[in-house]
Amino acid sequence: MKLIHTADLHLDSPLANLSAEKAKARRAELLNTFRRIVEFANEEDARAILIAGDLFDSSKQIRRRTIKTILETIALYPNIQFYYLAGNHDGGAGLFDCGEVIPQNLFSFSEKWTSYDLDGVTITAAKKPVPEELNPDPQNTNIVLLHGKIVDAFSALGEEDIPLRAYAGKGIDYLALGHYHSFTEYRVDDRGFACYSGTPEGRGFDECGKKGFVLLETAPGERIKYRFVPFSTRTLHEIKLDLSGCTTQTGLEDRANEVLRGIPDGDMVKLTICGELDPDFEPDYHRIERYLADHSWFWKRKDESMLLIRSEDYQNDHSLKGEFIRLVQAEGSLSPAERDIIMRTGLQALYGRKEIEL
Repeated sequence: MKLIHTADLHLDSPLANLSAEKAKARRAELLNTFRRIVEFANEEDARAILIAGDLFDSSKQIRRRTIKTILETIALYPNIQFYYLAGNHDGGAGLFDCGEVIPQNLFSFSEKWTSYDLDGVTITAAKKPVPEELNPDPQNTNIVLLHGKIVDAFSALGEEDIPLRAYAGKGIDYLALGHYHSFTEYRVDDRGFACYSGTPEGRGFDECGKKGFVLLETAPGERIKYRFVPFSTRTLHEIKLDLSGCTTQTGLEDRANEVLRGIPDGDMVKLTICGELDPDFEPDYHRIERYLADHSWFWKRKDESMLLIRSEDYQNDHSLKGEFIRLVQAEGSLSPAERDIIMRTGLQALYGRKEIEL
């Protein structure tokens, strides 16, 4: 029997880092990814989809049409059981207190441990789990849903903490986790495994890399098999472009081509410029930005580079530039970042650049 473990879709996220138009389009893509996961489950003859929390981004800003789409999608596939554990973001109110008809194949969990049987597999979860009160039948195949952060302790330190050691020896075969947005694996004990499925779609550049869900397979008398399935509509990439030692525009563009090679068209890219720049080199990013605009669905550039200023190079430089650099370096109240900004701006002015970047 196949099951899908997903979590952290964060539907109706504000996506404040995008323009209003892009945010609207991206929210539609996130909702469509839920539908694509369900379609994938149907094509794979999966019997259930386990949603380990944070289906929505906030219970206060859920659009009614989003709720209707979710419920209509679930109702379209009565052959699939949906088990939904509310997370810290969505609170569960969006689906079950919305005034809409709840499909018969959608199941929720109370504050205390609640279990469902699905063809010999016991699926258990609680909104406020107490490990000591969990006692599944070790003769069954046991899947437990939890939403929170794994801690290396025997008891929870905070409300959202999951003390993994406390679940060892409980007869758990698979712990379906939600809260962390990247696929991560753990061992519960000699019998069981635990996984964060991660979010199916990255929403910001703190969620780069492959995103998807976990596909589970169970068989009587055998350990649960699982594998991560990359599934996102778009992948987010944070690319570092190190310009240390680069002194020509051709060299800059060659380095850019190297780091951007292989990124699929239509993905989202954050290009971070780093390294130490020769103060006599004025980089031009126009062609690189044109490439990103043509090939990326969304892109941004961030400059974290620093000017390479060696004091010894300016000790005997009697030009205005040398005097300026010595004065800035002698100012002890400046942080390295402040010193770099002042030097960069001052040198741009001294070189007579028409546009000074601040």
